[in-house]
Amino acid sequence: VIPFGSSQKLMIGRDVTQLSNLEKMRRDFVANISHELRTPLTVVTGYIETLQDISSLSEKDLKKHLAAMHDQAVRMQRLVDDLLTLSKLETAPPLRHETAVDIPAMLAGLKETAELLSGERRHRITLEATPGLRLLGNEEELRSALSNLINNAVRYTPAQTQIRVVWQATDDGARFAVIDSGEGIAPHHIPHLTDRFYRVDSARSRATGGTGLGLSIVKHILLRHNARLVIESELGKGSTFSCMFPAARVLTNGAAPALRAISAISPP
Repeated sequence: VIPFGSSQKLMIGRDVTQLSNLEKMRRDFVANISHELRTPLTVVTGYIETLQDISSLSEKDLKKHLAAMHDQAVRMQRLVDDLLTLSKLETAPPLRHETAVDIPAMLAGLKETAELLSGERRHRITLEATPGLRLLGNEEELRSALSNLINNAVRYTPAQTQIRVVWQATDDGARFAVIDSGEGIAPHHIPHLTDRFYRVDSARSRATGGTGLGLSIVKHILLRHNARLVIESELGKGSTFSCMFPAARVLTNGAAPALRAISAISPP
């Protein structure tokens, strides 16, 4: 409030809500990334100090220590890679160079990868994909989003349970879905699942190699493809993660969508 004229005051107000929210996000991000990196660094440092203090060590123990350090180094590398991917997605310009992506063929390959990831846990993974149903978009980004959802189901679903992967046309576009028969997610967790570093079960997530950034990456990729992520879950009855793509991006039997429709719904 400042004097204005002979008998008036001028009051200037500014809404700093966005700045405050951004500052909070920055503080939370720094705190989270520091915490995520501290644990593997502490483990690696501890093993190195142990090796330095031991004059002789059996080959078996040495391999055990090196394997543990390697696991932690891989975890840090995965975290850095996911952070770089997320940063790139958040700052990248809107999609310009788009291609017709053969989603059924991509999913066939991702299913094989998921079966390898499942290994001795022997999940029953099925694929139901409509032949010829393709998408207009960035193949690398779409592969990253779909593989994240499939691999999450493998990591967090109990052994020898069923995981369904579905790719089908809908009345207003196309739907990709991963349907598992796991433990399910409590309703209060669902709105936060795409937040950075948010975990329903921190201990289990770290044990399975999760970084807490996978669903954030999926969300940003879908936004760049004018799509949205829908999460449905019930405790004890499993979860369904669905990617809903608009009709403007769906290609059927070689037909291309209307370019005007795409430009009309593209993000700024």
